[in-house]
Amino acid sequence: MTILPYPKSRRRPAKQKVAPVAVVVAPPSGTLLNAILSYADISEDIGGGLTLLRVSAKRMDDPVITQSLGREAARLADVSILWNDDESEIHTVLDAAIPSGVEDFWAEPQFELTDLAMAYLDEMLETEARAKAG
Repeated sequence: MTILPYPKSRRRPAKQKVAPVAVVVAPPSGTLLNAILSYADISEDIGGGLTLLRVSAKRMDDPVITQSLGREAARLADVSILWNDDESEIHTVLDAAIPSGVEDFWAEPQFELTDLAMAYLDEMLETEARAKAG
């Protein structure tokens, strides 16, 4: 019989490590890019021979566009194209889609100050007030 330093009941099973899951957003399809090139009603010259092409919210509701794109019509709001006027070609595709499954992607981190931190801030405000007064 083997004597163990600790009884078996005190042993904990090893925790399984869960690998983080990468959230992937599919790139815009060629059909979507063609729709933007064909129906873009917002074009902004950004200099250097580049023009930003987008589809306005009003134009996105056009039945011709929504029928041709199907489910991908919702992505029109997320995708813009930088068009190179000198070369007559797409320079860059800008995709502002938020990955699915990511909660509050653009939310800034929030925190609460401790009582000690609040006391420090109050003391600093009093010191500044005294400095201004006298």
